[in-house]
Amino acid sequence: MTAHSLSALAGLHLRSRPGTYLLLFENRRKQTVTIGRLGEHCLPVGFYCYIGSAFGPGGVRARVRHHLNMATKPHWHLDYVRPRLAFREVWCQYDVRDEHNWALQTAANMTIPIPGFGAADCACNSHFFYLSGKPDVAQFQTTWRDAICTKQQQISFCTIEQACG
Repeated sequence: MTAHSLSALAGLHLRSRPGTYLLLFENRRKQTVTIGRLGEHCLPVGFYCYIGSAFGPGGVRARVRHHLNMATKPHWHLDYVRPRLAFREVWCQYDVRDEHNWALQTAANMTIPIPGFGAADCACNSHFFYLSGKPDVAQFQTTWRDAICTKQQQISFCTIEQACG
């Protein structure tokens, strides 16, 4: 999975700008994982979305690069589950700190498998979501653009086969 993830980042052409992002992963087999203080959890087969924001050096590109590499010393909750999941897509919105609204919008359409995951600095129940089948990207695009975006703010939706601008 590591080589696949690193080549995926090269094909995305993410910008080094601040913003909010969603990473879509696939889990192909039921497995149990220990996630820091959140303890042990079962990850059923299906798709997982992780929502985060990147406002430090290197912006979205640097943060996504961190998440696609396998962390030797876990820092974020995602670092604990990342080695068990296959990266599929990244969705991002530059220059907007909207992680909370993205999480609320996603929670309305998906299940929260691990309460508190990725939401230590937010009032959300989680920033990690589960769906048994692959999310319908077109439906998410429409729903999110209607609920979150203004005419000046666009969300870039990219798969590992596409470039992200």
